[in-house]
Amino acid sequence: GRVQGDTHLVKAGLNLGPAQLARDWQPFREITARTGAAMMLGHVHLPAIDPVQPVSLSRPLVQELLRKQWGYQGLLITDDLNMGAVYADGIDKASIAALDAGVDLILISYDPDQYYRAMHAATRAWRVGSIGARREAVSSGRLAAYWRKRASPRSGPRRYLRHQGRWR
Repeated sequence: GRVQGDTHLVKAGLNLGPAQLARDWQPFREITARTGAAMMLGHVHLPAIDPVQPVSLSRPLVQELLRKQWGYQGLLITDDLNMGAVYADGIDKASIAALDAGVDLILISYDPDQYYRAMHAATRAWRVGSIGARREAVSSGRLAAYWRKRASPRSGPRRYLRHQGRWR
C-alpha cells in the first residue's frame, strides 16, 4: 500500500530497508513457515536491498534475505513478466535474471509469444553458464519436493472438489 505507482504499468519503488518492512513481511513469513505455501515476488524496486533489480529479479533479495536470513526454502514465483515494471527491459532479460537470482518459476500470462522468447533466452543462458546449473538443480529439487508434499499416492496433485467443498 505504500508503493507509489502500479507495477502493472510502470516501474515503482519503495525506499525502505528490511527493518522498516519487517512488520509488512511478517504475515508472509508466518504463513509460508506454517503451510509451506509458495511465495510470489512482485516487481517493486527496493533500493536498500538491491539498487539495480526489482524484487522479482533480485539475487540479493532471494539469496540473502529470503533464503539465508528468513530460512525460506519454499517455491518462489515471479509476478507476471508481461507487467510494465519489467517488460520494457525485455522479457528475455527478466526471465534470465529471475532464474539466476534463484526464483523457481516465472509467470508469463496471456501472450504465448512471450513464453517462447523467455524459454529461448533462458535455455541459451543456461547453455552458456549465465544461469547457474547448481542453482537450477536446487530449484528443480524444490519443485519436486513441493509437488510430492501435495500429492497423494493415488491422485497426484491435490484438487479442490467444489461440489463437495473440500480438497482431495
